[in-house]
Amino acid sequence: EVTTYQHSSENMLKGGLNLVNSANVSYFSDRQKAEVFRLKAYFLNELRDKPKANQAYCQAVQICPNHARSWQDWGDLCVSLSDATRKKLADDKADKKDLAKKASQYLSQAAGCYLEALRVDTSEQSRDRIPHCLSMLAADGRQYGSVCRTLQARGASTPAWCWLPWIPQLLSSLCRVEARAVKPILIGILKDHPQALYYSLRSFFLERRDVEKSMPDQKNDCASKEESDYQSSLKLAEIIMSSLRKTHPVLWNRLEVILDNLIVRFRPSYEAELLQTIIALINRTIKAEEKIHDNADGDNNEEKRMEYYEKTLSRIGDKFFSKSSSLSKKALHFQSRYGSLFDSDFGQSNLGSFEELIEKLQKWKALLERQVSRVPTKCKLSESSPALSWFSSQAPDMWAGACSSKSFSASNTRQDSLSSPQFYDSTRSSALKAARASSYSVLLAAQSEGIDGNAGGGAAAVEIPGQYSPTSAGVFDSRPIPEMHAKLVRFKQILEVTSTGSTKQHVHQITMIGSDGKEYKFLLQLAAPYSTRTDERSAQMQFIMGKTLRGDIRACRRGLIVRPNVVIPLAQRMRMSATQDSHQSLESILHCVQRSTIDLPTHFQEIVDERVSKIGDIDNDARLTAEKNAKLEVYTEICQHHMSSDNLTKYMMQILPSTESLCQFRKEFASHLAANSVLQYALAAVERTPTRFVLCNKTGQVLAHDLRSSYNHGLLENQAVPFRLTRNITEFIGPFLLDGVFVPSFVSISGAMSSRRNVLEPMLHLLLRDDVISWYTSKTSAANDKKIQDIELQLSDRVWKNVRFVQQRLDSCAPERVENAAEAIKGTVAPIDMKVRTLVDAACSVDRLSSMAPSYQAWL
Repeated sequence: EVTTYQHSSENMLKGGLNLVNSANVSYFSDRQKAEVFRLKAYFLNELRDKPKANQAYCQAVQICPNHARSWQDWGDLCVSLSDATRKKLADDKADKKDLAKKASQYLSQAAGCYLEALRVDTSEQSRDRIPHCLSMLAADGRQYGSVCRTLQARGASTPAWCWLPWIPQLLSSLCRVEARAVKPILIGILKDHPQALYYSLRSFFLERRDVEKSMPDQKNDCASKEESDYQSSLKLAEIIMSSLRKTHPVLWNRLEVILDNLIVRFRPSYEAELLQTIIALINRTIKAEEKIHDNADGDNNEEKRMEYYEKTLSRIGDKFFSKSSSLSKKALHFQSRYGSLFDSDFGQSNLGSFEELIEKLQKWKALLERQVSRVPTKCKLSESSPALSWFSSQAPDMWAGACSSKSFSASNTRQDSLSSPQFYDSTRSSALKAARASSYSVLLAAQSEGIDGNAGGGAAAVEIPGQYSPTSAGVFDSRPIPEMHAKLVRFKQILEVTSTGSTKQHVHQITMIGSDGKEYKFLLQLAAPYSTRTDERSAQMQFIMGKTLRGDIRACRRGLIVRPNVVIPLAQRMRMSATQDSHQSLESILHCVQRSTIDLPTHFQEIVDERVSKIGDIDNDARLTAEKNAKLEVYTEICQHHMSSDNLTKYMMQILPSTESLCQFRKEFASHLAANSVLQYALAAVERTPTRFVLCNKTGQVLAHDLRSSYNHGLLENQAVPFRLTRNITEFIGPFLLDGVFVPSFVSISGAMSSRRNVLEPMLHLLLRDDVISWYTSKTSAANDKKIQDIELQLSDRVWKNVRFVQQRLDSCAPERVENAAEAIKGTVAPIDMKVRTLVDAACSVDRLSSMAPSYQAWL
């Protein structure tokens, strides 16, 4: 009855408050009494009597300290009080020092309420407050303030598994002032779930170590700090790594052996690395040339461009052809074969003009492609890595909960003697005796797995990577059960070498055989740290979207689901991506159906340049118009004569067994494509090339590979084409599914995300903050902890602008809620999905598609 008064007018709220005040709570339990006081605080807060609401929340948690809902709502009230206090700071007459201190105290109290709610109840509502706690740490600025102290005091007492989806943010916090508060949380995670933290922690440690080595002048930076207990992120990561090694010694040894072999033995050849670098440089020159056409001062930019390419090629030469006495035989052979040729083509005085540089790069690309193409597609694992081919492990047979600590506390400790017989003191019947004997034997097995380490999780058994949040998200988002995870039994003895398509990057595909009898395939890829971290944040974003869709009734009715990608960092520039035989990119599908005899992106650019060059000397605006018309003409010719629009349809008709399967697949594909398109549009994703458009030909899932946002001076910028919806995709879906599945699914997903705006805001802030900082540092030299903190302060306003940018895009596509429908329908009424249909028209626009970069291959 009380809930009927909520979210109503002021008179209804007063009626609800009177009803709560008149309730006789004498016969209620403590939890019910706490709920009554929580409802009283709610009505008082809605009636703008915040002091009395604050007092009512205090009474609620005093009556029942384990009432999580009261803690959550009390924390929300403190956040609103902090926001109101910060708005007063804009007044020039206000005492800014006292108001800032008061706002910080409110945030500290809010963080304490959220963490206490998480400690007493690990429900999804409590776990959704974790990003808010991490986001509030920025309010302390450069000082170790009250919010950091609150996290340090209460964070370690919360269940460690609740922090698993936010491990990347916890590791990045080691570079900030809150490092001391985050350290106990990470240590709690490594005790209970070491394999959820190991890969990211090891990669982070190696990255920070490289940064410290590249900045010798900053070694004594810690000594200049006023705080004597200051520890750098490298030192903290090293301490946590040492704690992991001491807690799980056998597991540590096995994982180190596996990763050392993966990194050293499966590193691409020098020819493949140089080829990848040359292709990246060619793509960069193409983009620079397109920008030159938009600039009238071409002569002044010519010298700057050549100077930039001269420095870039000099760095490439130093990397691949440096003279050192500690080179391997492969490196010496590579230098003797290509070193003199590289110096003759790209020496300081041998670059020539810009056109000659392009020709030389194309020559080197063809030369290296011929060499790389000779690599066999399959080989024996014993030839590449004997240690991995000999690896064999027997997974322990345990039941769920066998590896939990005796007290079922948040973190296991060495004082918890799992083998203590006093834990089983009940001897009332033979059944209880049998249960005691079986449980006692399994707990002994769990402890022996640790080999004097931290008992729990089958500590000595290596798990298949990617079975923890956020890369593994099921219907039940709850505490992971590591003893039930698939364990690594052995590696498959056949090693495959695959090509990534247009980049000609050859990567090794290694197969792990799990204890569940399944094969898990992973691609060992070289990638910049920014790319790997971007994929981690993309997986977190998909995890958040999937959890949001599971809680939305309209999305559940449509069966909308999102599965995150599995990306495991191995080292600074190496990662492991999960794959399957059913995963096919749009470019690989094209090669299966229609093999083009010419390189269409190169052909497109050459014909456009040829036609523009025939125009003669005209002003800049006329040249831009002529170039646009030339691109449209060439695009139309390619669509008519070189590329069919039904390649995807033909491919799916070949592999699917019946028309019923094809119809069901198209429906699933349309809904998954809608979810992927929402991410592309909201995050302003750029360069969605056919190589990065990957789908599963069994389930219809569209994978979000390399989902990178487009930044302009740290701000997300609009894209001419909001998401990839080219000819082959639209023809495969068809007009009926486009209007009946894709558009409604797009609207439903946007509505679900928009309805949880307040919950998603801190999550988006964390993800976009780390993404912008990673993007900024990838464009500049290596940055130590102090520089990262300076960059964060410098970009803080842009981060919040990006958060509002994403939220506005989601809100614009969501159905608008109208209070008075009778007045709203007067006159001309636009459909609720009008915005999404406008985006679909923009994505399918021929004019916009023809203006895209050739690498986009808009004709597919």
